[in-house]
Amino acid sequence: MNGKIARTLLSLAVTALLATALAKPAGAADKWRHGVVVAKGDSGFLFMASRKGFDKKYDFDIEMKQFTSGVTPLKALLAGELDSFEVSPVVALPAMNKGADVKVIACAWPGMTYSLYASGMIASVADLKGKVIGVSGAGSLPDLFTREALKAAGLGDHDVEYAVVGSSSSRVKAVLGGVLAAAASSSEFEPMVVEQGGKVLLRGVESTPDFLHVCIMSTAKTIAAKRDLMARFLAANMEAYAYALAHRDEVIALSRDVAHLKPDDPAPAFVFDEAVRYKTITPDFAIPKAKLQWTEDMLVTHGVLPASRDVSAFIDDSVRVDAAKKLRH
Repeated sequence: MNGKIARTLLSLAVTALLATALAKPAGAADKWRHGVVVAKGDSGFLFMASRKGFDKKYDFDIEMKQFTSGVTPLKALLAGELDSFEVSPVVALPAMNKGADVKVIACAWPGMTYSLYASGMIASVADLKGKVIGVSGAGSLPDLFTREALKAAGLGDHDVEYAVVGSSSSRVKAVLGGVLAAAASSSEFEPMVVEQGGKVLLRGVESTPDFLHVCIMSTAKTIAAKRDLMARFLAANMEAYAYALAHRDEVIALSRDVAHLKPDDPAPAFVFDEAVRYKTITPDFAIPKAKLQWTEDMLVTHGVLPASRDVSAFIDDSVRVDAAKKLRH
């Protein structure tokens, strides 16, 4: 054996040893990093796959990461710190329209579970004319939902005055305290609002049926690099959501555990019953393109986007189709 051949064989041997050393340890599972907005009464659905072993069934681990808003996980996704995140399309569509590598890959919770709450002094939507209504920042989900819900009920922006008021809970407290005439927040606040003398004026599932609530986003880069793992992630969650819808008590208990809610907090039970009653959750994770397009066009109406585009460019439904073929239940 001459020296050149010997050196070549040695190089190949070293490369093989390095590959073995750097390879995933035997028995180590693939990991999927998924972001959600901070845990609330809906946690039993969002965390079912990771907390009840559905990820293990598909040979991987889900690492759940919680955020206080939808903007931060979008940045984390684009920076490669997340593999996917679950958020309202109103957060992601502006970035998509500017060319950001973000794709809608599934929609587990398309129904708009938001409500417009009012103080006990307000008898109907008509009574809001000339009153102050609390919203979050301009172009946010609470802001846009409020404007669309009021428009559907016959009131325009010129009929009311908007005030930016912090978080969802802050807006609800301001309504119950008489500081605001009305404000929009997650529908899970309804039991508390009613108990304390407030009322629900408008429900999103009824007043804004085309407003797409939440979808799962990823990137084209991640789809290409982790396609099989992504399909397993979606399959595990599809199975978990289907299981959750058939196991009310487990979902409620898990929501209380994850969100650290008191045993008598009615929010988890309300969220579950609302999801079943209004069919706001779709376990097949189908992407409602028409609703996504409506949401895109609505953002143009309110000046968030300069012009509307065909949302087909923002969707990759192929991995969800692959995931459906992997289902093991």
